[in-house]
Amino acid sequence: MNEKYDSFWAVMELCDWKKEGDDNQVLKPVLEHLSKQEDSVIFEFDDAMAELLYALDTKKLAEQCRKTDPFMSDDTFLYSRCVALVNGPEYYERVKRGKEKNLWSMEFESLLYVSKRAWALRHQSSEEQYPHISPLSYETGSNEDGWK
Repeated sequence: MNEKYDSFWAVMELCDWKKEGDDNQVLKPVLEHLSKQEDSVIFEFDDAMAELLYALDTKKLAEQCRKTDPFMSDDTFLYSRCVALVNGPEYYERVKRGKEKNLWSMEFESLLYVSKRAWALRHQSSEEQYPHISPLSYETGSNEDGWK
């Protein structure tokens, strides 16, 4: 992988898979860990997540998703890409190479809100006050080169 993402993957290893079926509970240790970090660490996590999701935002992977879900929406494609991140770097790389297809019938939307929730918890504030915007958008279709 890339050492730039090592801290992201290390934090993701905190997921509590004994709580599988309740995504917020799976992510609770991640949320708790991040909420104890400096803002810069939370923002770096958010940026790494956005970059990793952005890299999966490709026409090739969307076509794989559409084969599993003919009614695929931009959101379901995004939420399925989140599955790649919660399953670790090796799984992520297989998805990126088009070698994993089972994730397209799954979703893990809760991951998208971890940074905001951690920051809000740390600052006893609302998520709407989250002051950071990642330089890359993870929204479906944002990776223009990936959709050529």
